[in-house]
Amino acid sequence: MPQLTFDIGTILKDAFGVGRGLPFDGSKADELKIRSEQPFEDVPVSDDQEGAEFVQMRQSVVSNLPTGRPVFMPMRLGGLVLPNEPSVIISSRKNIVETALAGSTRRGTVKELISVEDWSVTIRGVVVNYDSVLVYPEDEVKALRDLYERNEALEVESALTNLLGIYRLVIKEFLLPEMIGIQHAQAYQFICTSDEDFTLEL
Repeated sequence: MPQLTFDIGTILKDAFGVGRGLPFDGSKADELKIRSEQPFEDVPVSDDQEGAEFVQMRQSVVSNLPTGRPVFMPMRLGGLVLPNEPSVIISSRKNIVETALAGSTRRGTVKELISVEDWSVTIRGVVVNYDSVLVYPEDEVKALRDLYERNEALEVESALTNLLGIYRLVIKEFLLPEMIGIQHAQAYQFICTSDEDFTLEL
């Protein structure tokens, strides 16, 4: 039986209201010109101009779509390679106390950095049964549930997260949105926070 093909971007858009960008069109690579000069002054240049560290990390987790196309930036979470190249949103914020100066001619406030919060990582993906449009991907959803039920920090391997120094994630929320009119696919969302080791000095 031939494998069925689906548009993962459309399924994500139907589930979350937001799709993802189109895959890179390699035929247009010759049209792109990389500027040789630095766009900003005083920006440190990496010793590895080819970005080998990023590429090496990206290649350490290998994943292919069922169509055979390799995934550009796969992610392994808790030992499980997440299918169909999930969308990853990463953010962080600083806790800053702003104090107004009474009677001062200076405009604005004095800012005092208190702390930097953990990284917030949102993972949105889709599991699909590529063999039948009538069969729900039960085993894949159970594997995602098992990840969520592990009450521990999970190792994450991804070029983007590791580039930012994120090596462990704790899943805070697990969402399975309704899939109206689709029996063979299930979108999912993990809302995670980064976890780091701390040394307590007494």
